Amino acid sequence: MNKEKRAAEKRAARNHKEDVVLNRVLVWFGAAVVAELLLLLLNRYYINRTTRPGEIEFAAALYHAFPIIIGVTAAATVVCLVWTVLRFQKGKGYLLPSVLAWICGALLVISTVTYLFNAAGVSFLCGLVPAAAVMALVYYLYQREFFVITVLSAIGIVGLWLIRRAAGGHQAVVYAYLVVGAVVIIAVALACRAMQKSDGVLTLGGKKLPVFNRGASYGMVYLTCAVVAVAVAVGLALGTGAAYYLMIALVGWLFVMAVYYTVKLM
Repeated sequence: MNKEKRAAEKRAARNHKEDVVLNRVLVWFGAAVVAELLLLLLNRYYINRTTRPGEIEFAAALYHAFPIIIGVTAAATVVCLVWTVLRFQKGKGYLLPSVLAWICGALLVISTVTYLFNAAGVSFLCGLVPAAAVMALVYYLYQREFFVITVLSAIGIVGLWLIRRAAGGHQAVVYAYLVVGAVVIIAVALACRAMQKSDGVLTLGGKKLPVFNRGASYGMVYLTCAVVAVAVAVGLALGTGAAYYLMIALVGWLFVMAVYYTVKLM
């Protein structure tokens, strides 16, 4: 009876864990649907506006309001992030501030990209939103190192896309993004080096956070850091034509990694 009871408890715990994962994935996909609807509305009434009464005036008013929206959402994102960190350090619940940070951050990205890149930016975001939902699926179903690889590859793909759009007069935005991307890549490499010495545990603010499982493939993360860095550097040096083919190459690299980690799950 004890064995049967323990087996039943294990099944119940496993089912509960699967339900939690499913609920979180559904939340992410629901948020992606809402964001996609917002982008479709922007595409219809801001990008592809018609001469119907009110549409041109609405688009002009939104264009002039974008700098204010960007400033407000940027400030709100920073405040929510600080709030989240403070709650985390005190060991208190940080779900509300983290959710608000995600919402404000998403609005900041949508408004900034739409304001700077117009139709091309909205089209890019329409593809980025489902990609973010897929990344959430990767985070909950795959190994954590594959999620990191996916994020790094996405950073490289976005950087190469921005390089292709640099001719539109947004070089400052491109270089600022590339600097941030380089900092992220270096930080990931250093964090992996630290976790490799502590069986996947990362120490932040005196607290130990288990990030990777034992036996994680750190070599693949290091290799991805190198591949993304080289691809972006070559795209920056050779220009927009090379950037297009390097984007395809990074997508291919991500597909290879997906196959590799899918096989590891079996």
